[in-house]
Formats: sequence, structure tokens, C-alpha cells
Amino acid sequence: MNKILLFMVSLVSAASLASAANNVSYTATADPNSSPDGVDQSANPVDVWTVTTTPGFNGSDGSGSYFGSPFGPPNLGNAWQMYSYQNSGVGHGGSAFANTTFAGGALTIGQTVSIGFEMRALDNPSGGTDLSTSGQAGLSLLNGSGNAITLAIIGGGPNHYYYTDSGSTNANAGPLGYQYQNPFVVAFTVTGPGTYSAIASNANGTDSWTGTFSGSLVGMQVFNSKGGNGSDVGFNNLAIVPEPGTLGLVVGGLACFGLGFRRRARRS
Repeated sequence: MNKILLFMVSLVSAASLASAANNVSYTATADPNSSPDGVDQSANPVDVWTVTTTPGFNGSDGSGSYFGSPFGPPNLGNAWQMYSYQNSGVGHGGSAFANTTFAGGALTIGQTVSIGFEMRALDNPSGGTDLSTSGQAGLSLLNGSGNAITLAIIGGGPNHYYYTDSGSTNANAGPLGYQYQNPFVVAFTVTGPGTYSAIASNANGTDSWTGTFSGSLVGMQVFNSKGGNGSDVGFNNLAIVPEPGTLGLVVGGLACFGLGFRRRARRS
């Protein structure tokens, strides 16, 4: 029994050390289009995001990115930011997309990825909820071929956030209303093969839901799609916990413990 207890204590201690050393988190330090653009949990400079933009309707419309805190408090502080602008007419703004690939590989069962997110106003050029014309802002978890899970809000659409995954399209994520210049934290947890739970929350409320996804979750995209003037999107404090090696250590150790216990029981 003493050996078993010693083994378990050693296992937990090793897992704790691995977790403390390898849990991944990133904080903004520069324009997401810069390299490096953040620091990791050990204060090492890292290049977290790759930004792509679309120009909008003509040369007077566009989009871009920067590092800063344009909103009044409460906010995310100096954060990665993306914007859209339109000078030739409503609905003509460009789009900006920031992509990252998870350094530890695809998310595994039990892992959670989270990020702080904030936004301003979004265009509603059509006067309705047509996703092809209204501005959108939000984030997606990516698989190898595109968006696997998306959380977003539509300019001029229902005053709530929607989610889309392999089992739902534009489903109501919950009661949390449009958070104009109010940051919130979004977290996704892989709960099983192709299943997840999610929560988006701040002091004003909480959205939570469960769903399914296809493929492996290998990265994240934050987007400001045709948002229009004043639609700046800020994001900061990307984190992934626990680190995959820690999960393997604990699960593998527990399996070995169980096997050894059963073998000893048979010899008695």
C-alpha cells in the first residue's frame, strides 16, 4: 500500500510539474500581423497569429490590424486588434482574419482553449440577418479543412450570439446579449470524440452550450468580417490547458496502476 501511495504521489507531482511547465498561454505585445506579436507563459517572445485581409468594395475601403486598447474600461488592455473601414458606402468595408495553429497539436479530450474577446458595432447594410451581407465578428475553432465550431454575432441580427458546428447552424448560444465594448471570455472544452462544451461569459451574463464537431481541432481564427467603421475587434490571453503530455502521463499512469492492482489481486 505504501508503494502504491508513493507511486500516486509521484504521478501527481510529475503531472503538476509538467502542467506548470508546459501549459500554453499567450499575451499580446504587438500588432497580430507582426512577428513576434506576443509572449508565452515563460515571457518568451512568440509569433502567435497570421493576419489576412480583404480590401472591401474599392480602394477607399479596407481593413487591417494593430496593437492597442481603443475602448473605454472595462477592456482587455492593450490587445491584438482588427478593424474594418468603409468610405464608399455602408456595407463596403473589408474583412480581417487572424489565424493561429495550436503549438501542442490538435486538442485532445479534456483540453480547454480559451481567449478574451471584445468588439464594437457591426454593419447591417441589408436591414436584416443575411449572413452574406451583414457584418460579423467572432471566432472559430479550425479543423484541417475549415471552420469546425464558430461563435459570432451578426450586424443588425438577433441580439444574441450564435454558434455553428457539425450538428447546428446559427443556433442561439444563450441569453448573453450584444456585448458592445464589454469583453468576455470564451472557452471550449473537448469532452469526447467529436464532442465539446463551450461557455462565453462576463459580469453581464453567460452563454453555454454543447455540440459536436468534425475532424481535429488544430487551430483558431478570430475575425472581423465586413464589420464597417467602428467595428474594432480585440482579443487577448489565449490559453490551452492542460498540455497534452500531462494528460498522457496521468491517464497512462492510472492505467498501469489499475493493471498492477488487478494482477496482484489474482495472485492472492
